[in-house]
Order: sequence, then C-alpha cells, then structure tokens
Amino acid sequence: MSRIISISNSSFRIMVGNAAKAAGSILILVAMALLSAPFVNSLPQEAEFLPAAAKPSKAQASIGAMFRSGDNLLSALRRFALDAPSAYGLIEKIHPLVNLPKLRPKNNIRVGLDEQDKTVRAMEFVVDNNLVRVKGTTEASSTKRQEAPFVKESRVVRGRIKSNLYESGIDAGLSPLQILDLAKIFESDVDFVSDLHPGNDFKVVIEDRRYLDGRRVAGRILAAELEVENQIIDAFYYEKNGRGNYYNRNGESLGPSFLRAPLSYARISSPFTANRVNPFSRTVRPHQAIDYAAPFGTPVVAIGRGRVEFVGWRSGYGNVVDVRHSENYLSRYAHFSRFAPNLQLGQSVETGDVIGYVGQTGHATGPHLHFEFLHGETKINFLNLHIAKAQELAGADLRSFFESRDRQLALLHPENSEIRLAQKSF
Repeated sequence: MSRIISISNSSFRIMVGNAAKAAGSILILVAMALLSAPFVNSLPQEAEFLPAAAKPSKAQASIGAMFRSGDNLLSALRRFALDAPSAYGLIEKIHPLVNLPKLRPKNNIRVGLDEQDKTVRAMEFVVDNNLVRVKGTTEASSTKRQEAPFVKESRVVRGRIKSNLYESGIDAGLSPLQILDLAKIFESDVDFVSDLHPGNDFKVVIEDRRYLDGRRVAGRILAAELEVENQIIDAFYYEKNGRGNYYNRNGESLGPSFLRAPLSYARISSPFTANRVNPFSRTVRPHQAIDYAAPFGTPVVAIGRGRVEFVGWRSGYGNVVDVRHSENYLSRYAHFSRFAPNLQLGQSVETGDVIGYVGQTGHATGPHLHFEFLHGETKINFLNLHIAKAQELAGADLRSFFESRDRQLALLHPENSEIRLAQKSF
C-alpha cells in the first residue's frame, strides 16, 4: 500500500534552504581541502610537517597560499587574517637559513595554524630549490632546510647553425648558460670560430628537474651531437666513482690535454702563415701566431694546465702572459687590456682558468688576442696540433656507460630506437 506524503509550502521552503546550506558547506570544505593540499608532500606526510602539539585536529588546519606581486612573507600570511605576532616569530627563525627577498610571485607556501586563535604553528615553502620547514609550539620550535622533492625528466633541443652557436642556440630554445656548457663540452674537439658553418645541425638532451609544486628547472646536459665539417661528434655524460665527465660514444673522455681555442665567440683575423703584411712595418713577414678578433674585455682562458712563466709588459706584445705546460710546451697570450685578478708569476693554472682580457696594448691596430704556441723554442701552428684524449673507460664502467649512452641515443634519434633495441635483443 503506497504512502502519500503531504508537504506544506512553508515546510518545503525550509527543507530546500537546509539542503542549500548543506551543499554550500560541502563546497566550502572542498575548496579548503584543495587550497590546503600540500604542494611538496603527499597527504600521509602531513603528520611529519606539523609538530607533535600541532597535528591536525578538529581545531587545527593546514592552508596553502601563493605569493603575489609586492608580497613579502608576512603580508602573504596577513591576507589570511593570521595572528601577526606568531607569524612574525616563525619568520624570525627562518632568517638564518633563507634569503627571504628571493621569494617571488607564484611561490607557494603552506601554513599550519590553530583555527581557534589563528596562531601559526608551522610553515613550509620552497626557495632556491630547497624545502624550508618551520615548526613552533609554546614549548619548542625547529627549523629545517633540505633539498625540495623533484623528479628528473629529459627533453631534446634541436637546432641548426645560422650564423654562430650562440644565436642559433638561443633560437632553438637553449639558455645562454646551456650554450656555454655546450661549448665547454666540445671545446677540445671544436674550434667554434672556424669549424662551425651555417647549416650544421646540433642536438642536445637536457635533464630537467620538475618539482612537486609544478616548477621546472633545467639541469645538466646529458648528451649532445654536433655536426662539424660533414662529421658528427657526440658527447655523453657519465659518472664514475661519484665524479661526472663527458665521453664520446666509444667511452673516450672529452677532457683534453689542451683546449681547441683560448676564447669563444671570436673569429680568426690573422692565421698562422709564412707570409703576411705586417700592419706596422708594411713588410711581408712570417706570422707565427693566431690572432683572434674579439670585443674589448672578452675573457681569455689558459688552454691547458700549467704554470705562469711570465706576466707583464713586453715590447710589441703589450700585456702578455706565458704559461708553461708539460712536455716542454708553452702558450703565449698577448695584447691584454688587463690581467686576471691576482694572477702572479709562478702561479699554477688549470685548463679553462681566466688569465686575462682582450685588449689593444702593444703593437695592435684593434682589440684582439695574439696567441702563440711553442714546443721548445719552435713556434708551431696550434690549429694543426693533434690533441690526445685524457682517459678511457674500461671493464664494468664501459659496459655501464654503453647502457647509458644507448638510452640517450634513443632520445637523440627516436626514429632509430626501435631498430637499435631489436639489434640489442639478439
């Protein structure tokens, strides 16, 4: 037997109003849950975030906030009507660990507070890729800084040389720092002044760090390929005994005994030759050096490890530095505008150390580096010098390197990855 329920208009309005209030409460709770979701931790880690006396309860909550333009840490907290003295007390504890002005708009912050008196009990945020946690109770407080959680992801950047590596790298999506890193990787095999030509292709595998708050930070170069004079040269990053280095596909280190050039992003204005018209005497004389035209003040580096044998003024050379290397080699750098700070006679220098800056001192008609390379007392053409590799991988290290190399090759050449994997399965 069916039951008929009769509801008056007034009762119906009351029921609808109650339902609307309930729905509104649910929406508010959902919004608070989304806002308070941790941006660097999963929910099970909430208990670790808050101090023992401030673990989540009916009277306590954890909320999230985002920095706005013009915000500082205190103003970001005050937007949520938080108790200023307690918030300021925790901020004071952060100062020894964090440069607070580095907090930028869109940085996230998570706050643990007492809902009854708005007392801030804990804070958590990321700055300089470090996770900072501050906990405070009436009895004690603690501050901890650690590397923020992240996952590693690889991406490939492809480009083609149009004019020079720097401009072409920027067009392809590389940052200036990544272009500098790429040049350093290949500097033992490539003279970026004379070896690269328009139409040469390059590919780079970059390791990014993606943090759990959504930020992405570019890391090291894992692999790279560069087309040079109809040949492909490559480099692959590999760590041995905790130290990373770059190797070619055969496991040979790219660390050279000498660099290919003492500076980057320049051009050869006068090569090593037996006949050249001297710009001062207007006579034809041998030019047993390489002149690199570069902007005034361009840094010049030592092409290899050695010891400073001379630093100072020398007649037509102007400001000059001589570096003595092993096997009786000597490199000479002339016309400097100034020397590297604290460079002294007898000082040891490493490959790539800055020793001076391009200038026009001595007999020079324009800013450039006059570079000489000697074996004993004989000046030789540095561009024709065969530069040996520093070391090779072997045994288990070589096998491990090949596995890492093949993973990077699959990214550089996805069209060939299936073929390579099939060959490896036999």
